[in-house]
Amino acid sequence: MGNEFVSCSFLLLLFVTLAPVVISNGVDVLRLPSMDHSSSHIGSAVSTDAIKDPTAKVFALIKDLVVGKRMAIAFPYKEPTSVKFYPKEMTQRIPFSSSAVPELLRFFSFSPDSKQALGMRQTLALCEQEPREGEIRGCVTSVESMVDFARHVLGSDAEVEILRSSLVSKTTPLIQNYTVLDFKEIATGNIVPCHNQPYPYPVYHCHYQLGIDNKVFKVLLRGDDGELVDSVFFCHMDTSKLTDDHVAFRLLGVKPGESEVCHFFTAYDLAAVPIPK
Repeated sequence: MGNEFVSCSFLLLLFVTLAPVVISNGVDVLRLPSMDHSSSHIGSAVSTDAIKDPTAKVFALIKDLVVGKRMAIAFPYKEPTSVKFYPKEMTQRIPFSSSAVPELLRFFSFSPDSKQALGMRQTLALCEQEPREGEIRGCVTSVESMVDFARHVLGSDAEVEILRSSLVSKTTPLIQNYTVLDFKEIATGNIVPCHNQPYPYPVYHCHYQLGIDNKVFKVLLRGDDGELVDSVFFCHMDTSKLTDDHVAFRLLGVKPGESEVCHFFTAYDLAAVPIPK
């Protein structure tokens, strides 16, 4: 593996320089030992400081979807190229495990104490985390892998559509008031959310809770600065198994099992939904 790993450094530099592959209706997934189970992104306990984090201002309830309603929402900006998948044949040649961290730090020229190294360790730990009962999870590094993961949940013959929110401009405030202009329910049932994780190349954590129907909406928003955002609004309909210290419950003033919990997706979080036949 050593020679392949070293030779891949040139390929990585090449693909960072050139435009990566854009997400399409096909997909790619990195399979981990725990892929046959899952853990909810929203299910993780959050520290006391998280409620002060402006990027946590993404949670709402279905009843908040009212045309004309204004609410403060965070839509962080990222460079578009930082969230586009690289070719599967490239990422498959790079080790992806906590045991390979020293090798990866040398490969990417990261200091062990750097912010990048911390993010990489946290992502690898998340991807290797044992799932909770009744869940399926996995980390994907390509479009093909994401479709594979979605079909693992939705059915091997399922046609899959990947939804994402529109990109905000670089000058858009991190958080501002947005007015709901329109909304539409897109899907109910088996829906697979995938969340972008900090890593030197795009990695998405996908998860699904068995037997639980969720909902996804598209919501057209207009910011106070005039910015229009066509946002994915994902709703976890069963919150009974989530910990009561999660920031979503504290921000919304509800308790686990009392209500659904929804959140606006940024442009670098994705939802895989089945296309009706």
